[in-house]
Amino acid sequence: MIIRTILLCICLPFGSTLMPKKLPNGRPRTFIPNLEKPREDLQVISAGTASLITKNWLQNILIDVMCHRRSKQLNTLGEFLYDDLHIVSCIQELQTDIEQSQKKLSNSWGDIVNTDEEKSQINHTESTQRLLYFAWKPKSAQGFNEVLFIVIASVVRDKNIDEHFFLDIKNIIQSPFWDDEQIQSIYLKQAIIDQNRYTNRTELRFDSLYKNNMRYKLAWETWYKEDA
Repeated sequence: MIIRTILLCICLPFGSTLMPKKLPNGRPRTFIPNLEKPREDLQVISAGTASLITKNWLQNILIDVMCHRRSKQLNTLGEFLYDDLHIVSCIQELQTDIEQSQKKLSNSWGDIVNTDEEKSQINHTESTQRLLYFAWKPKSAQGFNEVLFIVIASVVRDKNIDEHFFLDIKNIIQSPFWDDEQIQSIYLKQAIIDQNRYTNRTELRFDSLYKNNMRYKLAWETWYKEDA
């Protein structure tokens, strides 16, 4: 059976200039979630594209640190903000995962679940799980074409039940140009849930994400739980 999927492999435009979190008038840049079909804000991307986006983010973080260093006339590297340290750590982990896996275009999890050849490649161990990469790009009120989050997931076969698969959300990397004044991250969770329901082939799990990243557990299961 062929499972329909709306996730398209895309090439995204990138720039090397630092984009401020706020507009020149001091107001935050704003993004509008697709409330009717949240999944349409979520797009599957290749490992190479995920690497390119996050390397650009890392480059801009380092540029920003160096600029603060020069302006303050520091003899050592300037202090990273907590968010920047968190982003750098996640990017380094992503780059390691990509280097250890095949650098080829990711399939949708619907394709992986339904292809016999792919089924044999899905294992219960972390080292052999097939990784999937997604970009969250809600509509910008100011017309920016921008990725706000990268989602790393894997399809895992249930070792106890045949033909039962999990979609594990392993990690999420935020853009250094995003903050919750622009759009709340709970809309990203809604997009992931909506896409998984639409595909209707996997059981969604956030356990790995919550274990490795307490901020999303607090935000999605406590602060904004009623909005999810």
